[in-house]
Amino acid sequence: MFISEQDKQEIKKQIGSLEKSTELILFSQKIGCEYCSDTEQLLKELTEILDNLKLVIYNPVIDVDLANKYGVSKEVPAIVLRSDKDYNFKFLGIPAGYEFTWLLNSILMVSNNKLPISEKTISVVKEIDNMLKNNQAILELWVFVTPTCPYCPIMTINSTAFSVVSDNIKAINVEVSEFQDYAVKYSIMGVPKTVLRLITKDQKVFEDSVEGALPENKFVEFIKHFVDHQLNPLHKH
Repeated sequence: MFISEQDKQEIKKQIGSLEKSTELILFSQKIGCEYCSDTEQLLKELTEILDNLKLVIYNPVIDVDLANKYGVSKEVPAIVLRSDKDYNFKFLGIPAGYEFTWLLNSILMVSNNKLPISEKTISVVKEIDNMLKNNQAILELWVFVTPTCPYCPIMTINSTAFSVVSDNIKAINVEVSEFQDYAVKYSIMGVPKTVLRLITKDQKVFEDSVEGALPENKFVEFIKHFVDHQLNPLHKH
């Protein structure tokens, strides 16, 4: 059992009732995945605590079309959420330790439209969304974390909230100790580390990164500056 009786009561108190029926979609496999069964058990226990929350499990090797739809390949466990619509965020790895906070916040965002960011931040995200939309560009926020990092949920939760506000922002949260290839590819020496990947309509890719946890206002301004800098060259000088 992952969730103690005391934690169950605390979760019920913190979450309350879920307004929209919500699915936790887990891509998992029995072989070659160290944390898949633990992730399945953790999510199953959570669905037993909260009404209106359902766990659905797929295998990306078998359920290829669904895996492609949610941008999941061989990286498991992978978690996405849906209610009356699909969302642009996922979590690769087990959302345990401090990252369990990410999971609870994501459920509230999807089920109750409860965003943990200020109105001012939401308006800046909408400005960024307009820039991306007008240029037919997509922004990916890759947030690398570990379960033992107390500052990491700030970045995973905010990145996820930004992706809920904007159809053109994708949040990919990665428990990096489970995916060493990413640690090497993005030179992860400490967490949290957030990599911004801007993909233009002609498939050019621009990258920048930020290390450490930023307050939401600093983080959203960093993103805005990066996107504006790349999409509007005249603003560079």
